[in-house]
Amino acid sequence: MASFTAWLLRMFLTYIRRSRLVFGSAENMHNNMRELYLRPQNFNPPKNLEPGITIDRIDYDVWPLYRVSSAGNSVKKRPAMMYIHGGAFYREINPQHWKFVAQAVRDTGLDAIVPIYPLLPRPGATAAEVIEGFMDICGRLEQPIVSIVGDSAGGMYTLATMQQLLEQHPELARRVLCIVLISPVLDLGLDHPEVVRRGKNDPWLGLDGLRQLLPLLGAGLSAHDPIISPLFGDIERLPPVMLLSGTYDMLVADAQRLSAKFQGKGTEICTPGSFKNDKFIFIEQPEMVHVYPLLPHPEGAEARETIIHFLKQHTRCVSIDDYH
Repeated sequence: MASFTAWLLRMFLTYIRRSRLVFGSAENMHNNMRELYLRPQNFNPPKNLEPGITIDRIDYDVWPLYRVSSAGNSVKKRPAMMYIHGGAFYREINPQHWKFVAQAVRDTGLDAIVPIYPLLPRPGATAAEVIEGFMDICGRLEQPIVSIVGDSAGGMYTLATMQQLLEQHPELARRVLCIVLISPVLDLGLDHPEVVRRGKNDPWLGLDGLRQLLPLLGAGLSAHDPIISPLFGDIERLPPVMLLSGTYDMLVADAQRLSAKFQGKGTEICTPGSFKNDKFIFIEQPEMVHVYPLLPHPEGAEARETIIHFLKQHTRCVSIDDYH
């Protein structure tokens, strides 16, 4: 049973914030996207994020880029994770993302590289262009990217970027020791019957609005192209993967499909329930909403600790000398 705090947050999303109003309507989605295009959100990290945390601006070409560290400015080349924020591909990084990044940096000993990537409908915001940018960052940075973590839209980019690194830059892919997917978008077609069924009761997300993303993000790609739907990409060569999703999130259906794929059952079957093997950990949390690991309730705090343990398990023995 969900904690009282989690229940209260779900009621807030449903009846006060009314998040579903935006995602549940094509018109509302376009209006919200236009509003944020005309009045862009602030992406800067909060001041005094956490004691002992240092944030440096290390811009990459035209993208703002941040390095978050717990060791001040003296260590420039230690291994790092890349954090790719969510926001339906058109909303900026927010304080909850920054708080999680700070916690991960503090508790893992890794730096975090946080790209402020182009958002729809801006130029350069198609999935193919953004993924190319993430791969370029992995190649240009002096410090190796040893893990990639992303939530929601960022979860899609995390898995798709890893798949494309394996295809195009295997030498960079070998550096990545694990990836974490938090409530990821895995199939941008959003047309699986179980997604449709769950979409009717999701307190946050809605199908009619989110389906407007495919033509903008894909720019002519098929809905099954792994660039925008990494569920259909290669999983055999991936590093260890952790996936977390809640049962009140319509996207859990596609998470179940990815779990089924790791179990050798194909992509059409939804296999509910948590699952673990040597390469894949799926945590399916009952009664939790979209991106629950980032939310301020006991289940979110427990999920964050689980993610950090996973990152430490797979990166704790790594040093910069391993990449020279």
